[in-house]
Amino acid sequence: MVAAFCVSLFGLAATEFSWDFYNDERQGWVEQSGCWSGEEDALTCKGPEKRGGLAGRPGLIFDDVLVEADLCIADVLSDAETNWAGLLVRATNPVANGAWHDGYQFFIRANGQVELQRADGTLLGSVATRFHPRETTVRLKLAVKGKQFTAYVNEERLFEAEDGACAQGEIALMCFGNVTAFDNVKVSGNQIKNRVEPLQPIPVRRTPVEPLPRLAVDNNGFFIKATDERFIPRGFNHTVLDKHWHATFNTNVYRHDAMENVLNEMHQLGANVIRVWIWGRQDETGFTGGKPSRGLSGAYMENVVDFLRLATQCQIYAIPILDETPHNACYDALMVEPAHEVNPDVGGYNRQYLAQGPIAAKRTAITDFITYIKASDPGLLNTVLSWSLANEVFVNYTDAPFSLEEGEALTANGKRYDITDKDQRQACYDEGIVHWANQLVSAIKKIDPEALVTAGMWTTDVCGRPPVNGLINDGKDPRVPSRPSALGGPNSLLDFIDVHIYPWDGTSKVRPGMHERDLVKKPAIVGEYGVFKDKTPDHARTMLREMLEQAYAIGYHGDLFWIWNLVGVPGQTWSAVEEDLGGYVMQLPRK
Repeated sequence: MVAAFCVSLFGLAATEFSWDFYNDERQGWVEQSGCWSGEEDALTCKGPEKRGGLAGRPGLIFDDVLVEADLCIADVLSDAETNWAGLLVRATNPVANGAWHDGYQFFIRANGQVELQRADGTLLGSVATRFHPRETTVRLKLAVKGKQFTAYVNEERLFEAEDGACAQGEIALMCFGNVTAFDNVKVSGNQIKNRVEPLQPIPVRRTPVEPLPRLAVDNNGFFIKATDERFIPRGFNHTVLDKHWHATFNTNVYRHDAMENVLNEMHQLGANVIRVWIWGRQDETGFTGGKPSRGLSGAYMENVVDFLRLATQCQIYAIPILDETPHNACYDALMVEPAHEVNPDVGGYNRQYLAQGPIAAKRTAITDFITYIKASDPGLLNTVLSWSLANEVFVNYTDAPFSLEEGEALTANGKRYDITDKDQRQACYDEGIVHWANQLVSAIKKIDPEALVTAGMWTTDVCGRPPVNGLINDGKDPRVPSRPSALGGPNSLLDFIDVHIYPWDGTSKVRPGMHERDLVKKPAIVGEYGVFKDKTPDHARTMLREMLEQAYAIGYHGDLFWIWNLVGVPGQTWSAVEEDLGGYVMQLPRK
């Protein structure tokens, strides 16, 4: 890669970058999806098990920009005439968000059709050309100045378009439905420095509510710190969906009266804990606000404070789930600060756990989030039984580093792992996920030293894998949950773990070996359990009772039913409000 100043872009000084992938080096390009490697002095995306591929250069942000690249489609997987390859410009963190989040896609199809469209699918320009990338290498070039776009192939000017939806962003290479080789990539433009000064909302001060007693945990379970009285978490998961994702506290969804009714009804059944997605859908209505936001959404945070006040009044503790990675101008900038240089060994979904930039962004957002609540009413922190760092921790074996075929991989803990060695692959995950958790736990306890912290997970019996599997591509579900003995082991700073139990194989058996109960050194709760609606209500009652009996027999210390009142969702489990199942599970013995 070469970086230099030039006077080649629209007559203005510009920063220029170029990549020739000489000697089969990836030269810092980071994969988001697909399987990318340096081959024959080009950067090639393969992986026939996946239809799409994207690789980007996080931190290189431009507004006015000229992007060009050679490409050749070496093989097609399906739809031979319409599969495509090309460029993505003005996109927000595409290595994290993918090709369809925002920005502009400029690509050529195998049949020579060239198109420019917004990531939402809005077509801005299209023309049929005589150039077929399956037959020969073609050079795509896109010039962007303000709202004006000019498209070229092999230096032939094709069309112009105008659009102002995305003013700046990163670049990426992408392909769909094929194997594509990219070479001689060149970018010149007005580079935007990524430093963003945070701007956090000021909490609204209210008259404090009488705080709940503070809870703690030891190897025998939970207890009230002031009295040493034992406490068994019993209750429900609750969520409200919007556009098929969790949005319980989003400003267009949350309703004070509805939440008050839910909490009162849970309390009347004897529940003492509610588990909720405190971080839900990220858009203008979510906790991070819109993309230009430089901090948390004040309106969203007031919904969170209102919920905690209501829970306190109903004598119900909360387990708020801080799920996934935060995104807006402030938190995206933190991912690519110089101190968090982009690691090309980690790609796609796995970056949130194994790359330092996303961990740093999440750590900052968690700090901002809890600091807001503490400033509003410190006593509300007592209502939080535990912060949950993720709903369900997993990585994909189809994303780097586990998709790599050879070499060593560097992860956020600063260690390198031989990716060809099965034991090293497992250690990469086990040690990496503990590093992720410990970074976030330390941030939380710096604000609230008495806070408890957990993380949710399912177990590998879902796919019939042993807990130690080396993250090998076995053709099954590519998601691999964390081992309970990793996050529940002696090197983890979590206070307890949260394991989810469902009758995946059609039975209610809870297998201690899959849960690694003999290796887990920390307390554990059943953070989710439920029965799918292919079972009758009577059969569901029997299975729920059997699952809890077995879970408590092997050492679990609490349980939260999935789910409260999420009805009418295809493939869902029985809800607590149906067939009086909520009342039934609350009456079951815990011993």
